[in-house]
Amino acid sequence: MVGLYRFPADYMIDSQIDELIGEYKIPGEDEIIRDYVRLFEAHFQRHYLSKGLRPRRAIHAKSHGYLSAVFEVIDHCQPDFRHSIFKEPATYKAVVRISNGDGPPGPDTDRIASVGFAIKVVGVMAKKYLAAQTENSQDFLFLNQPAYIAADVRDYKSLMEAIDGGPFYQLLALMRNFRGILYRLKASPKDDPLNTNFWGVAPFKLGDVAVKYLIRPSVPEGKQVHRLTNDYLTELVKSHIEDRDANFDFFLQKRLLDGGEAEMPIEDYSVAWNETRSAPVRAGRLLIPAQRVGESLDQQAVENLSFSPWNTTYDLRPLGSLNRARRVIYEFSSRQRHEFGNLASSGPGAPV
Repeated sequence: MVGLYRFPADYMIDSQIDELIGEYKIPGEDEIIRDYVRLFEAHFQRHYLSKGLRPRRAIHAKSHGYLSAVFEVIDHCQPDFRHSIFKEPATYKAVVRISNGDGPPGPDTDRIASVGFAIKVVGVMAKKYLAAQTENSQDFLFLNQPAYIAADVRDYKSLMEAIDGGPFYQLLALMRNFRGILYRLKASPKDDPLNTNFWGVAPFKLGDVAVKYLIRPSVPEGKQVHRLTNDYLTELVKSHIEDRDANFDFFLQKRLLDGGEAEMPIEDYSVAWNETRSAPVRAGRLLIPAQRVGESLDQQAVENLSFSPWNTTYDLRPLGSLNRARRVIYEFSSRQRHEFGNLASSGPGAPV
């Protein structure tokens, strides 16, 4: 059997720290990220390679479908935001992937697993942050909760150990990530993903300011009562989009430098930035026209796509230890899928 892909040691620590904007290195961060790779090596071996199965994404493995869309940048009238894709009004084609935030695909009724929403904006010709990223696109990744389940790389490691570990590791993960788990429990039972608010949860440096992004349905519908089957979210996506459009407003939320920066941290993803104190600014729209799932896009072909916060322009840089870790583990996950699954990668950026 071909050996698992391993990163050069220097790749794992090749991320700058911007102390002026609020970043700092987590104690033991580099070794923790190396531990991630070892954990994911074991994960792929256990769930896929040892069984002769084609590897799937390490996280967000279960897809609820891919949809063709249009992404519009509007005139947001915010000088601080006139960078990257938000520099001026424009219209782009886009692809949307909706998923479950679990490891091996599980039932949609799982109360802990989040719902993921990824947008790949196509035709973005600006210079990329990473030279290795050659795809002319921009990725945005969201969850159905205002903050992440883990604060930083230390807490996230306990979650990775819990995926394939026993009761001890699961209890440890619960204790370390209790606040984030409450966010997920509040989001259950999960509603139609095309009628759900989503947050980027991770901060980015846009030009000279730190921001988070989020999307909300343009015209929210009332929450429906659903029969909670193992695949009910997939069924809801299909029934919604084959009947009517699904449109979202895209917002940017700025980190304020007014003495309350501790309430809008860069390195603690489990803290939601207060949307009353810093009101999100509408900067774009995502338009998903009604379509028959599987006809507008080849679902298997687009499942081969990679999504990453590091597939970004030079002036929209991911911030925080968990984003630094995502650069490594998403690349690792992508390598496993494409090298062992004989898939055509959409670029060296790695998936959700």
